[in-house]
Amino acid sequence: MHYTAEQISEILKAESWRGFDAKALTLLEESVQECVDLAYAELGHEYVMLFETLTDHSANQIELFAKRLEMAFPKKSKHYVLDVGAGHGVCTQHLAKQPKVKVKAVEPSEYFYARHLLEMEREGTLPFGCAMKADMCHLPFENATFEGVYCNAVLHHQLYLPGKNIGIEKAMSEFSRVLIKGGQLYILTLLGEHHHIHNHKFFQSLEGADMEKLAKRNLLKVDNLKEVVSKGPFGDQTRWLEACLTKRT
Repeated sequence: MHYTAEQISEILKAESWRGFDAKALTLLEESVQECVDLAYAELGHEYVMLFETLTDHSANQIELFAKRLEMAFPKKSKHYVLDVGAGHGVCTQHLAKQPKVKVKAVEPSEYFYARHLLEMEREGTLPFGCAMKADMCHLPFENATFEGVYCNAVLHHQLYLPGKNIGIEKAMSEFSRVLIKGGQLYILTLLGEHHHIHNHKFFQSLEGADMEKLAKRNLLKVDNLKEVVSKGPFGDQTRWLEACLTKRT
């Protein structure tokens, strides 16, 4: 039996996870994923209404991301980009419009994958075969597949338990693994040092120092790290951590 959202919160507050064995950690990780999946199955339509169109900030960052790819790989005719946690696909659509970008999108939620990403493929607003149902901690791709990995407002649905190699630590390892040398990684995630259970969804915020440690551990160079305040799950003044990183050569 999986933990409830309230039990997850108590485990994290008490830091009792520090004494967990591998089996108990797996149960905790699965419980968090179930919490997120159930919340989006029930409230996904509200999320889509809140973020129905791409924010100006996200649009600008996608365009800057495409320029970073061009600067990193000027001789390549195509830049293969993975959109991690694509949700209802608005970022994926804008990525697909960028010069040279060939996008692949992964999304673990059945709600977003079936009702939005596949529907966009059928309508022709996303490239056919673009979307896959997959988890960021177990990316179904070979090593060194992509020039770019884009992860906008989704990493915070993973646990951050330093030293346990699950959740955020595992996801960052996967991002680095599928990037080629010199590859570009963009992350926007919640800023702070706490976990939150909000509308039955799980959120884990990170500090800049956490991102720097994760980068160093995964052969990533931090090019830019800053705080952004914009619309999010905690209102129009939600604090975000924005990171631009490069896979070391």
